[in-house]
Amino acid sequence: MKKLLVLFVVALLPFVFVGCNNANDGTKIGLIVSAAGANDNGYNEYAIDGLNKAKEEFDIDTQVVTSAADVPGSIKTLAEEGYDLIFSLEYDFNALITDDGSGKSIAEQYPDTTFVIFNAFANTDSTGAKIHDNVIEVIFNVNEGSFLAGALAVLVNENHEVLFDSEEYDFTPTSQYRGLAFVGGTESDGISVFGWGFAQGANYIADELDVEYNIYETYAAGFAATPAVRTQIDSYYDAGVNVVFAAAGGVSTAMKNAAADKGKLAIDVDANQDASVPGSVLTSVLKETNVAIYDLVKQFVADELDESVYTYDLTFAGSTGITDLATIEGYIQDTTAAQAKWTEIKEKIADLKAKIIDGTIDVVDAQAGDASPYPLSNVTKVN
Repeated sequence: MKKLLVLFVVALLPFVFVGCNNANDGTKIGLIVSAAGANDNGYNEYAIDGLNKAKEEFDIDTQVVTSAADVPGSIKTLAEEGYDLIFSLEYDFNALITDDGSGKSIAEQYPDTTFVIFNAFANTDSTGAKIHDNVIEVIFNVNEGSFLAGALAVLVNENHEVLFDSEEYDFTPTSQYRGLAFVGGTESDGISVFGWGFAQGANYIADELDVEYNIYETYAAGFAATPAVRTQIDSYYDAGVNVVFAAAGGVSTAMKNAAADKGKLAIDVDANQDASVPGSVLTSVLKETNVAIYDLVKQFVADELDESVYTYDLTFAGSTGITDLATIEGYIQDTTAAQAKWTEIKEKIADLKAKIIDGTIDVVDAQAGDASPYPLSNVTKVN
């Protein structure tokens, strides 16, 4: 029997299956979405897109769990039903790796099932050894893209008077305040990896320019665009922050609307959301789960899925990084000074990307167990 590949994804609603039946020698692949839900315009939605693409190309049976109050139970149900590949996008791995309450982990109970988890080295012990042979870890080096986003945020903030039309935007002058903000959905390595990389990238440029920044951070925003979240984001902009970065599912909608209302900028996450509120989204930190899902399914059906860890970084085209900035470029002033400065900024970001790839710049990685980058030399947390 082929090993079962299970991708671990949590949702907070009743147990719901969406099935697609294509018979290719009985190969069955399942996917469970995370708490952000199937229609999050990014992480989960792109994963489903990747699975659907693979389903069409490889003629396989697929099942998507769009909501599950009991994620361990959902995983076990898929395993019992003979699914060969199950994707999980959730951030809690205890039942799968350690104990589901029965005294055994799910991985132990289904030794012929290969479980694939995302965003953490949860199947790696303190010595670096695998805990279960039938669990695969998928890591997106979004710390690298977040670093670039932080660097870009400072570069743009320092030059906003040249780059943007003051009649269209309402930026706080750097002579009055220098600040950024990060909004995380929950306290986990899979979210901290964005915030820490962002702060480190901002610090890198602030240090080069010999300026100091404050940064507001929250890791309790949840994944919905609630009035309370909008109020919190408004408070960051009102305090003088010109750029807010959110890694919190639907919270990005509140952030982008706030940016548009206040003449500021936002940084989105997972998918390219630059055109969702044109002119208000500076860039998006990409975490293209569709690329990974398709790639892993392709390897699975070819019997080539033989690694314990799959990493998608800046060298894997289309999987992570930041966008090409084409949308925001349309809002740069058409003056010689603005165009020259914008070209300079893009060249700087390209240089930083090259330095990350060649190892000159080492970006902190919460997913790999790195410690927090704080305290930083030129960026200070203020909350």
